[in-house]
Amino acid sequence: MIKSKDTETTTSDRYSFTVKAMAPGKVILFGEHFVVYGFPSLIASIEKFFKVTIQIPNSSNSTIKIESNLGFTSVRQGSEIHIKPQSLGPKFGDVVSKLYKIVDYLTNSKVILGNYSLGKSSNNNDLIIKLESELPLGGGLGSSSAFCVALSTSLYYLGHAYLDKNTICIQSINAEKVINVDTSGADCNICSFGGLGTFDKVNGFKRISVNLDDFEFLVVDTGKAHDTYSIVERVSKFRKNNTNLFKDLCESYLQIYEKGITAIQKQNLQDLGYLLNQNHKLLSTLSISNPLIDKIIETCNYHGALGTKITGAGDGGCVLSLIDRKDKMSEKILLERLNELGLRYFFTRVDKLGLRLI
Repeated sequence: MIKSKDTETTTSDRYSFTVKAMAPGKVILFGEHFVVYGFPSLIASIEKFFKVTIQIPNSSNSTIKIESNLGFTSVRQGSEIHIKPQSLGPKFGDVVSKLYKIVDYLTNSKVILGNYSLGKSSNNNDLIIKLESELPLGGGLGSSSAFCVALSTSLYYLGHAYLDKNTICIQSINAEKVINVDTSGADCNICSFGGLGTFDKVNGFKRISVNLDDFEFLVVDTGKAHDTYSIVERVSKFRKNNTNLFKDLCESYLQIYEKGITAIQKQNLQDLGYLLNQNHKLLSTLSISNPLIDKIIETCNYHGALGTKITGAGDGGCVLSLIDRKDKMSEKILLERLNELGLRYFFTRVDKLGLRLI
């Protein structure tokens, strides 16, 4: 329950304020890697969320505590960060360090907090942040952007007692740039506003108004987190070593993208599925698939999926499959095969709302 800033929660006097917000993850229907070179992409938010609760304790120990369902709890007092369990490796410590950098940026932003004093200059800057993610980290589903948007939403409400999606989106992008200076802003836009939209470097993000009720996806997690930066570098080297082939791939991609937009506008799921498959063939040529991804795509398409492709940087992360859920027998067999491969998966639709308070 959200209370005004001059009151305390009715259930406990431990906290002077509690806010909970969430933002959806996203999938890329068309455009991985090609968007880096100026081509448009098509992205959609999904009904899987990153939830962030902030609590302001009635204490003044200068600590920021992060609790999560991601396998860790951390406390920072001054410049020291303590992570539990201690058995977590240094790579996980780097993830936690990046989370605190985002927290620092947002808690010291007057645009986000207004006149509410919470940052390093405050005498009472204790803060508890609870993270609940339905999105696998490093899965290509926009978990870092959804975190930035959800945390920005919570803090913005703390400072203003209302929500301004445009401002929250801009500040979320700035926060993500603290850890990824090359972020395009596309993910934060779709996580903020929801729905379906296009993005390119010149025109930015533009939402598409279309009936999405018939669109349902199966998302399969390979279980392998990907490193977006290294994969983008791999594609860059491919481009330098295969100039003419890369040009042909870009021309083919643009045709697929334009036909994909038409298929969505006409609600033609068969054509959309075919085009997803064609897009994945281009990505495979860029050498960002792997045997497990190929196996998942083959399995999905053989057992009734309309089309299947990588979503995200590739070489791990998640696979996106367009499903006709009316064919229950094919769906049952498909899920049995995925279970045999020991894979996690979920069905999802396009989220229409974007960020919101809980």
